[in-house]
Amino acid sequence: METKRNPVLEALQYEAETGTLGFNGIRYMLIRPETVVEIQKVIEEKFGVEAAWEIFYRSGFRGTSLTARKLLNSGLTPEQCLEEMFRMGGHLGWGKFTLRGIVPSSEDKLKVSIITSPFARAYGSSPRPVCAMLCGALAGIFTALKGRPYRCREITCFSTNHPGCTFLLTPGERKPID
Repeated sequence: METKRNPVLEALQYEAETGTLGFNGIRYMLIRPETVVEIQKVIEEKFGVEAAWEIFYRSGFRGTSLTARKLLNSGLTPEQCLEEMFRMGGHLGWGKFTLRGIVPSSEDKLKVSIITSPFARAYGSSPRPVCAMLCGALAGIFTALKGRPYRCREITCFSTNHPGCTFLLTPGERKPID
């Protein structure tokens, strides 16, 4: 495997006095996917799959919508912002994001694929998709870019024995189970 330069890692600022990491003025932290997935599994066990999905979806949405809005406010066009968000997702270890295009039946519906989802790989085999945080993250990005609510549904998942994860984004408010 070819190792390439990672501009996000190179630009991380470590503040020894406070023990914090920053990137472009935004605080980050490094955490193993297994830690995140264990939190998800405990929530599923104690409160149900629906509760876990909602918590992780909303968490992903919050983080990426804030970052996308910051990039848009810095002067990037929506197209440049999307490219940067997808590139940054890969640089942060969230997998390789690819916009698969517009769904033929509607120019507002979009498909995104992510290979090597850290959440699906850490989760292991499942009868249902497990990438709620990625789903929320994508909804957050497109909501910020389009200036109106977008929701996301994972339609294939590595955890369900697919080669990668595929997400369908559609305009509108998110339903409790999407």
